[in-house]
Amino acid sequence: MKNNKKIHNLTFVLLMLSVVVGIVSCEKAVFDEEKPEQPSQKANLILKVTGQQISEDMQTRAMVDITTYSTRFNFVLYKDGKKVESRSQKKEDSGFGEVALSLEPGTYKLLVLAHSSAGGNPTVSDPENIQFTNTLGYSDTFYYYDDITVTKEPKTHNITLKRAVSKITFVINDSWPDSVAYFKFYYTGGSGVLNAVTGMGGNVKSKQEKMVEVVRAKAPMKTSLYTFLQQQTGTMQLKVTALKADKTTVVLERTFSDIPMAYQKETVLEGDFFNHYSDNSFSFMAETNWDVLEKIAY
Repeated sequence: MKNNKKIHNLTFVLLMLSVVVGIVSCEKAVFDEEKPEQPSQKANLILKVTGQQISEDMQTRAMVDITTYSTRFNFVLYKDGKKVESRSQKKEDSGFGEVALSLEPGTYKLLVLAHSSAGGNPTVSDPENIQFTNTLGYSDTFYYYDDITVTKEPKTHNITLKRAVSKITFVINDSWPDSVAYFKFYYTGGSGVLNAVTGMGGNVKSKQEKMVEVVRAKAPMKTSLYTFLQQQTGTMQLKVTALKADKTTVVLERTFSDIPMAYQKETVLEGDFFNHYSDNSFSFMAETNWDVLEKIAY
């Protein structure tokens, strides 16, 4: 009797195991089934950057390829003063310069930025206070800001950008000592903040800087320094410091004051940095490339 009872119990256990296995198999089959994709909302706003306008002057206006001047894009839409949609792109992204969005019909403010900040994207929550930083790096920057109407039906808008910056090009023609590993450029008089409503610098006078490594570089060396002017014309102050590899030991430091600047224009400073460095006299020469304001020999 005991043996029969053991056999009966064993049979019952095996039967229960087969039921459990069957249940587990059924559950696994259900989990493996893919859920059908939910239909996505159809894009009704397509933005395409067709070029960048490099001059406000109708006689010298030129359109340039966006990838030639910019490596990053920001597309931002505002409603009632608040950011409601934002997209960013890098040059290596597919479809660089074009974005499709799904929005509720209505009128929005559209901001498009093109820049090449090495560290990332600026703060864009407020179109009057678009903040770039020394960490991100200042670059040639273009913008578009205006009303845009979104309807239920898809519509493509071609966008042309305007240059927002002014530039100092600093050229060192003579060779530097082997002890020099970096040049630090510290400049004031402009702003690191863009007001997209006006296209000028924001209400912040920034202390901007740029560090350039020159271990493997050779003269002549050309450095571009960008800023947002708060007015159509102004002056900048620039301090250039040659540093050793520790980035603190100064080899030579020179200051350039009252550098003439103008909106969307370039000022070139060119000369020997180490030879005759006590002579700070400036001579002026007019140029036309990149809307050059002044060419200064130091």
